[in-house]
Amino acid sequence: MRVAIIGGDKRMLFAARAFCDKGADVSVAGFDGLERFSGIGIMEPSEAAAWADNIVLPLPCVKDGRIVAPFSERAILPHELLSDIGEKRVFCGMKERLTPTRCRVYDYASREDFAYRNAILTAEGAIQTAMSRYEGSIFGCRALVLGMGRIGRVLSQDLSALHADVTVAARKESDRAYVEALGMTAADYSLREKYDYDLIFNTVPAMVLPADVLSRTDERTVIIDLASAPGGVDFDYARRRSLTAVHALSLPGRCAPAAAGRIIQETIINIIKEEDGEKEDNRLCDDGVVLHL
Repeated sequence: MRVAIIGGDKRMLFAARAFCDKGADVSVAGFDGLERFSGIGIMEPSEAAAWADNIVLPLPCVKDGRIVAPFSERAILPHELLSDIGEKRVFCGMKERLTPTRCRVYDYASREDFAYRNAILTAEGAIQTAMSRYEGSIFGCRALVLGMGRIGRVLSQDLSALHADVTVAARKESDRAYVEALGMTAADYSLREKYDYDLIFNTVPAMVLPADVLSRTDERTVIIDLASAPGGVDFDYARRRSLTAVHALSLPGRCAPAAAGRIIQETIINIIKEEDGEKEDNRLCDDGVVLHL
């Protein structure tokens, strides 16, 4: 099994290491400053794509018409990379950004197994970000979590485990009942006249903290927005009011790249197992193998 990791940030290097530890032949491309990497081949992007059976692109795979490759000095264009490789398997995040291709394209980021594991890292990164900006303690602080999706569920429970006083705003009555069952305070999005919290975490990809809400927010509140761009906070108004508001994107890659890379690798292995009916080499599916860093 030949795997080419093309582009991406540090977590993709850890994904490459994880594939290698599972017994795959691995190459990386799009990391121009990399001279040696634990016996893993370093190739040009087109060379890696031609050599591999399976091509792994980052999350997101494309931005501004280019493969996301912050460590590459040259642009990697998806239509040039994928045009002459036949029907090989391509694994990427947010595959809707790729132009149509003959390749078999799989979106690892759209899967539930990836999303829930990634939510754990996002929640940890959100708390780490909050602790770097908030001058108080998580213990006993008043924390508001907006949204009860995957990240909201994990984050609210992590905060509660650290003995924060957690309120969760959720749209569905069933979600609010779940919040109460866990011993936290449930609310809808009307909340209260004044947003009197020490920490606010937004997970909702919609404008849930517009100017009129921020005008009722305590000036000492630290706001961490975890929603995809453009986020759910009026950052212009927050700046004018001198509120601390951070748009914390791609936290798994920045805060826990080794774990994030392993999650990408594990998800792709699961896709391959499903696609090939468990016919892959068992060495590539043995969960007992540990990633050595």
